Amino acid sequence: MGRRALVAALAPLAAFGAVSIELVAQAQEGKGPLAVFDRPRSSYDAKGFDLGGFRLFPRAGVSETYDDNVFADDDGTKQDLITSVSAALLAESEWSRHALSLDARLRYQHFLDNGDQDRTEVFIRPVLRLDLAERSEAKLAAEYSRRVVGRDDPEDAGKEDPTEFNRFFSRAEVIGRANRLFFGVNGQVRRDDYVSSGDDDRDRTVVRFGLPVGYEVSAKTDVVLEPFFRWRDFDELDSTGADRDARAAGATIGLDSEITDLVHLNLDIGFIANDFEDSDFDNTVDLIFEGEAIWYATAMTTVKADASRRDISTSQAGASSKTQSGFGVEVQHELKRNVLLGAEARYINDDFREIDRNDDRAVFGLGAEYLLNNHVSVAADYRYEQRWSDEASEDFSRNLITLGLRTRF
Repeated sequence: MGRRALVAALAPLAAFGAVSIELVAQAQEGKGPLAVFDRPRSSYDAKGFDLGGFRLFPRAGVSETYDDNVFADDDGTKQDLITSVSAALLAESEWSRHALSLDARLRYQHFLDNGDQDRTEVFIRPVLRLDLAERSEAKLAAEYSRRVVGRDDPEDAGKEDPTEFNRFFSRAEVIGRANRLFFGVNGQVRRDDYVSSGDDDRDRTVVRFGLPVGYEVSAKTDVVLEPFFRWRDFDELDSTGADRDARAAGATIGLDSEITDLVHLNLDIGFIANDFEDSDFDNTVDLIFEGEAIWYATAMTTVKADASRRDISTSQAGASSKTQSGFGVEVQHELKRNVLLGAEARYINDDFREIDRNDDRAVFGLGAEYLLNNHVSVAADYRYEQRWSDEASEDFSRNLITLGLRTRF
């Protein structure tokens, strides 16, 4: 084999080796390789404002979206242009020990031809981490948010006005460590309070309590077992007179591992057993899991895959709960240092218990962002959604095209 042929034959291997060396270097310098969209870009990242112990990162944006099926109807006759104005604020402490952050976001959407669909969404989440002795820590988090159920979601009430609710959430966790063993306790409370007229039977409180115990198999692999208990309490019976309150117990076993320098895996799998208050509902034992795999394919491309199967509450009349299963793939690519491309495909299945309804949803998306400088970028997105349902008149498809301007400081 000639020298040129040998060089040509080894070029792909050398390129892969260069990618591996570059990502390993990132791991040695910090916390490991980062996904393309998460990597620092000194020439284009916002610097924030130094407040003495805290750094403040304000953001704002405006976008225009064309939606060819605003109400996600099977006939798809209503089109509209949606103007979105958003603002966000991230404050992070810069202390040597402990950490405090505040994430606040606001978004207002105006519908050109369907003004009754206008909505304002709010999200506020403070998080406090306390560093204790011997790598142990405590975390406290809270959230208030004003949310709108998407028209593509089976939980949408199907009314002319959007389905809106307030969410109140709090979580506390303490993790202690002794050599390679770690153990802890966590608890969380979530309250969903619907504000739309006639939706009082959707209001509910969910309490969860967990006892994780884990072991550091190596510097790159942890395993954890977490038994948990959950209480779900609806304020009212649903429109059929059914009581959806339930007590549940279960356990998950988790694996968090850097399988190689280029492949990371996080997976939790287990079971949940539901005991419903209403004797007309069948008690259930169900498989649950949630996981994500990240492949740092090249220095400029990251591939993410995720899958989940969850037991969650539902507002569908006559249903005790539902099992939601899904999986998705996302590709992030850095075309240039300041040109980012993304693609996503996702499938979601909602299987409602006690009623004859099963929904399948598919989502496909493409996006691009051009970073002009540290403060301004322009973005374009395309999204396609489709649903197939056993329920009459619940099938739909729609296309959404968005152009936007984003600012950061």
